[in-house]
Amino acid sequence: MRHLTTSDAVDQHAADQWLGQDLLRNYVHPEERALLEQTFRDLGQTALADHLISHKFPSDVKVRSGDFGEALSGAWYRRARRWCVPLLKLRFKHRPNQPVQGVDFLAFRLREDPPVVATPEVKTRLSKQLNVGVEAVASLQGVLDDLPSSLHFAAARLLDRKIALGARLGALLVGPYRVERHIVLVQDDTGWDERIVERLAAQLTDPTEVSVIRLHDLRSMIGRAYTTAAAVAQARTGTDSAASSAPSSAPVSASAARTATTAEVSAAGTG
Repeated sequence: MRHLTTSDAVDQHAADQWLGQDLLRNYVHPEERALLEQTFRDLGQTALADHLISHKFPSDVKVRSGDFGEALSGAWYRRARRWCVPLLKLRFKHRPNQPVQGVDFLAFRLREDPPVVATPEVKTRLSKQLNVGVEAVASLQGVLDDLPSSLHFAAARLLDRKIALGARLGALLVGPYRVERHIVLVQDDTGWDERIVERLAAQLTDPTEVSVIRLHDLRSMIGRAYTTAAAVAQARTGTDSAASSAPSSAPVSASAARTATTAEVSAAGTG
């Protein structure tokens, strides 16, 4: 079992800026962002931010929390765990309050022989829900049953942008690869209960890596991240007023991101 913790001092403003920028990146491709910045440059001080809030970012609390958890988990896999996460699924949403179907994200270790494909199933909860792990197991199995469709989708979207990695992923449809089962639970710290993992473990029939990310005042963190994402986009259009809506700098303790725990879980229990 590994424990990942923050340093003793976390600058809330810096953390919010990082989360906001990464969240914006999950929804908007750089080329799309450049187009939006040019389009909204002369349309008012908050035009682009208002557009993103109304037509790109979800307003439904459940969908917004789920999107945030997926974006945060994907960033953790890319930046800290060094997995290859080539496709950001939230860019392909048709409507803000409709979740994108299929795997939450695909993570690869393509240099291994055979290549490794991880299919993290992410569940984000703002309050205590003892069966969230059980729900994650069922969702993960559904994703695995149709994994070739997710691989096909990822390969096609990369090839749409003429990214050579798309061909590499497409080859996995006929070539050998090894699948790793991953579950990530993003949880408000006050709602965490060890019985969540106990119930989850009782449902497993195959080795599964389970990661728990416990965050202090998750609801407020999500709200600040979306506000900052809109402000970051607006600031690039040449208007300064939206940037001022980002939260002011304030130091917070390490409890802001309390603990991320990763463990191998089997049907027999936690290891």
